[in-house]
Amino acid sequence: MGLLILGVGCNPSRQQGEEQYDESDTMKMDTVQQVENPFIYVPTEAFWEYQYDTVTLDFKPVKVREVPADSLTAEGIETMINHTWPNVQVRYIETFGDTVYLEIPESTVLTQQMGTAGAEQFMVSTTYSFTELPDVRYVAFGFEEGDHAVPGVYSRNSWDNK
Repeated sequence: MGLLILGVGCNPSRQQGEEQYDESDTMKMDTVQQVENPFIYVPTEAFWEYQYDTVTLDFKPVKVREVPADSLTAEGIETMINHTWPNVQVRYIETFGDTVYLEIPESTVLTQQMGTAGAEQFMVSTTYSFTELPDVRYVAFGFEEGDHAVPGVYSRNSWDNK
């Protein structure tokens, strides 16, 4: 009886079949993770990025494309941001004084799924993009606070003392 149990437990064809099953499950999971990656960045329209500087060993905003100032509008920047960050859609509300007011109605990707670095890249590049507008110094973000991003009023100096 003991030899029978030992023989069934050590049967290589049975173990090989289990390994093949596990491998296909892993492949399926990898495919699902690639499809559902919340950190999607499409830089074709961006003109500000938050890039790692190998000299200072820190991140810094970098202007990657020139855009004529007279062609910029808040609505145009809103469209550019929404194409650049398809999983985090901003909605331009208004400009009042030196502040642009934005809303992110569905902020879960930003606040819970992109991680702190991804959320910071979004916030910095969006703030720098909107402060390209003449006389705009601040960007007020309205969204539900989460683990990786906090709503509020930001300027280009907001990340100086991180």
